[in-house]
Amino acid sequence: MKTTKPANALPPLFALLALALAFAAPARAAIIDPFIRAGVDTTKLNAVSKIRDDSSWKDKLNGWNASYFVEAGVTLLGSHTLGIEAGYMKADGSTSATEDGIQSRTQIPLLLNYRHTFNLGPVGIYLGLSAGMMSDTAKWRADVTGASKNFKSGNWIGVYGATAGVALKLGSHWAVDLGVRALAVSQKQYQDTSSPDSENYKIGDSGVYIRPNLRLALAYRW
Repeated sequence: MKTTKPANALPPLFALLALALAFAAPARAAIIDPFIRAGVDTTKLNAVSKIRDDSSWKDKLNGWNASYFVEAGVTLLGSHTLGIEAGYMKADGSTSATEDGIQSRTQIPLLLNYRHTFNLGPVGIYLGLSAGMMSDTAKWRADVTGASKNFKSGNWIGVYGATAGVALKLGSHWAVDLGVRALAVSQKQYQDTSSPDSENYKIGDSGVYIRPNLRLALAYRW
């Protein structure tokens, strides 16, 4: 009785393996695509509601201010994105060099973003969530025990929120995003730590405030 040689079955197996790899390579590229997104936004600080507990000074940095951001991440299955975002915003106050109050604020958010896009041809509607931390630094001047002093202090604070907007595709790789986002910011008091009596040098309130922004971005997807 003749037996079938195993070697005769190897060429078909190699052919099937090669065919599977040929289909798997483009499929993997479609499942995970890296992207980079950069843009500008206008942010409403809402900031500090009160400068000191024993005064009626108001924070004058509660208007809309320009800021910048860049985000890099991956697109999953064509409609889900995960990205890491870094931003920068600096707002100058209306107080003079000799006036008590917050003279400037700098905020640098570092966020993890998730977005789901409903693709409607060249236009997509997206909803997303964000969470992370933000460096919040202020230069301020206060009259403590009859002597005005200049201070600079900062905090790392928690940030989380939601976003929504539209994306317009410009070909197979580029897109323009227009959206809105609201971030809940865990505000902390500013406090000087350079002297033993630093407990006397505090301004602001602790709590949570909403930091809304309008944003415009250009995205590139590989």
